[in-house]
Amino acid sequence: MSLAAIAVAAPARAADRTLAEWRAILDAPVTPLPPLGPNDAAVVWRTDLTAALDEAQRTNKPLFVTFRCLPCKQCSAFDKDVLEGGTTLTPLLQRFVTVRITDASQIDFRYFPVEGFADLDMSWWGWFLSPEGRVYGVFGGKDEVSDATRISVDALANTMRRVLDHHRNPARAAWSIDGPLPDLASTAPHNATELPSYNQWKADRPWAQNQTCIHCHQVQDMLRLRDMSLGTFDKNRDVWVWPLPENVGLTVDRDHGLRVTKVTPGSPAAKAGMQPGDELAAAGDRLLFGQADFRGVLHRGPKAAGDIDVVYRRGDDIKQATLHLADGWRKTVLDWRMTMSQGVIGVGPGFFPLKGPDSDTMSVKPFWGKNAPYVADAGLKKSHVITAVDGQSPPVSGRAFLTWFRFHHNPGDKVTLTVKEGGKTHDITYTLKGLGE
Repeated sequence: MSLAAIAVAAPARAADRTLAEWRAILDAPVTPLPPLGPNDAAVVWRTDLTAALDEAQRTNKPLFVTFRCLPCKQCSAFDKDVLEGGTTLTPLLQRFVTVRITDASQIDFRYFPVEGFADLDMSWWGWFLSPEGRVYGVFGGKDEVSDATRISVDALANTMRRVLDHHRNPARAAWSIDGPLPDLASTAPHNATELPSYNQWKADRPWAQNQTCIHCHQVQDMLRLRDMSLGTFDKNRDVWVWPLPENVGLTVDRDHGLRVTKVTPGSPAAKAGMQPGDELAAAGDRLLFGQADFRGVLHRGPKAAGDIDVVYRRGDDIKQATLHLADGWRKTVLDWRMTMSQGVIGVGPGFFPLKGPDSDTMSVKPFWGKNAPYVADAGLKKSHVITAVDGQSPPVSGRAFLTWFRFHHNPGDKVTLTVKEGGKTHDITYTLKGLGE
């Protein structure tokens, strides 16, 4: 089975089950968590996944596995909260076999189908697995506002409680609702260093030789390089990853994780009859334990127009609806994503675009370090203010400029910068080089 196939191995639509079947699953009795036993006293963060799986099978505990890129500041405060546990998380963490992975080269794709279940632009991500290695769900998320607008300690605690209830339900195996068993016989790449694009990625980045680990966003770059080499990647289609609930018209309470607080008028959710107060329960034939699981269903959903089926609670009732999605429904702000501003999409301008003096139009001051970039040979100076690129002047700078530029340019393109210097304006034209050139 290929890596891409693993990512979509689960059925695509919640309509594959009848509403009666969903009601039986969602209304199954939940017994209170038993008292913690003597072997549950300490939270130990393991680093050996194989040993952790063996332990989970012996103890019949689910696994909670976290990915953490240590050099990245993003989500560092939340990572600290999880590691320290505190009064909210520790009693829940004790009921899991906890694992911590801090190098993306150690991510085993057979257990962690990252293309379908992980936002690789995140520097912290959580996975919930059965003792056999089936994926129950995931936890994490960010948006253009901050790294705390989609996750919190309370959100994680609520997700963990739901996972524990599901794991302990005696009818779980009969439902066949969890992810597939890991295909340990797969000949597909097992980790990032086995990807056919790994050597290309590394050769184009001599500075990567000094890295002590591979970052998650770099794994995403390698996967995209693979697809580019196969001719299957379209940057106007395939960059819109991990859509938000708002993309289908739903605003979800961050801490609860599944409760709808707002439905946008005229949106797919509104047209499907959903209302504030509804609680998401299942979608894409997956149980939902928190907001990240719903975003995962959207991520694996149609890339153009299409449908996604949703099951939700309204009071004591359970309802089913179909979200009819128009072309372009996935689009979100991408500027915060490293894979967009500094990844393999298109090509960068050859300098870093600092914000210039104006705010209502393009106003960019080019910056570089000790070594002048090749664009300096064409006449660009640090004292210049760039006011247009190829006659276009959107009011962007920083990562927003880089993302916009990469969308519109590829290696070998000729680019014309309109610059101001000493009150005068002139153009500078140069040819874009690829990363390894």
